[in-house]
Amino acid sequence: MNKQYRVLHLVTSLSTGGVENMIYKVVTHYDRDRFVPVVCCIRSGGEVADRLVKEGFDVTVLNRMKGHGFDWRAVLDIYKVLKREGIDVLRTHQYHANLYGRIAGVLAGTPVIIPSFHNLYISPERPKLHRRLINRLLAVWSDCLIAVSRSVAEDIIRFDRVKKEKIRVIHNGVLIERFRIALDKREARRSFGLPEDKWIIGSVGRLTPQKGHEYLLRAVSGLKDVVVAIAGDGPLKDVLKQMAEQMDVQCILTGTLYEKEVSIFLKALDIFCFPSLWEGMPSALVEAMAAGLPVVASDISSNIEILNDAGIIVKTKDVNALRNAIIRLIKSDDERRGYSERASRRSEMFSIENTVREYENLFMDILREKKIQ
Repeated sequence: MNKQYRVLHLVTSLSTGGVENMIYKVVTHYDRDRFVPVVCCIRSGGEVADRLVKEGFDVTVLNRMKGHGFDWRAVLDIYKVLKREGIDVLRTHQYHANLYGRIAGVLAGTPVIIPSFHNLYISPERPKLHRRLINRLLAVWSDCLIAVSRSVAEDIIRFDRVKKEKIRVIHNGVLIERFRIALDKREARRSFGLPEDKWIIGSVGRLTPQKGHEYLLRAVSGLKDVVVAIAGDGPLKDVLKQMAEQMDVQCILTGTLYEKEVSIFLKALDIFCFPSLWEGMPSALVEAMAAGLPVVASDISSNIEILNDAGIIVKTKDVNALRNAIIRLIKSDDERRGYSERASRRSEMFSIENTVREYENLFMDILREKKIQ
């Protein structure tokens, strides 16, 4: 029997969110004959942690990081988990887990330490100097730094001065087949109270300035028989409602959807619009592509990286360009069909299975290089 390697995923908490859901998908898709995943939350658990526990995974919650300042007790507790669980590969996620986890991993002599970076540094502000210095220092004791897109990798190189040879780009994965459901469009629309006789232009994402929803509303203002539908919740909910009323745009906000509901929502759409101002790795874009939707997206680097020529790219914040792209797709059955087919094919590059295999191959490469087998 081949040796099983124990992999610890360390994160601040596991409430519902993009990074948290990605950890869930990765953990539940490992080859269990070779890798045994363990999860540790520094501050608190959450909905995703509860799901993992119900499915039989080992989740430890440390209840640390409750105050301000550096929490040395968090380092000690992580150290104890690493030793107790006999961890071979430590994967940390986001700033605090990357900080505490790497220090604990070095002290514990953990064989492989791999921090993950999920967001751009400028989102929207420049990174704090002390964070840049800390990451530059801790990169020395990291076997590899994971960036979820080339854009994120470029930020690490630019701001932290980490050598590009030390960084590996592994895109977040999506459950592709979940978004290819056999459901009638009319039935999908009824699920969300959407009209059956109008063009539905939709988007998925938190209602924050980052997602650029205001530009979508402005772009469709005055267009006949067009409805905007947005899946998500957030601080701009009332602002977007007021904007839609003032511009006489019919806008339906569904609130936050469970992952299984998102596939039904996407089935109800005619066109997917993603006018974000910045993204680390836009999983919502990949999901729309997997659902076979024609896509219009802003020209931020991560969108271009994922979409390539499988959709229409428009200049960020350019309302006229966004409007013209939407009109173009509405008027042309052939273009909608062509972009739909290309998007569907390209989405397969970003399956969760491909993502996890890349991680597993990386683990084995490092373990072989270190002669730990």
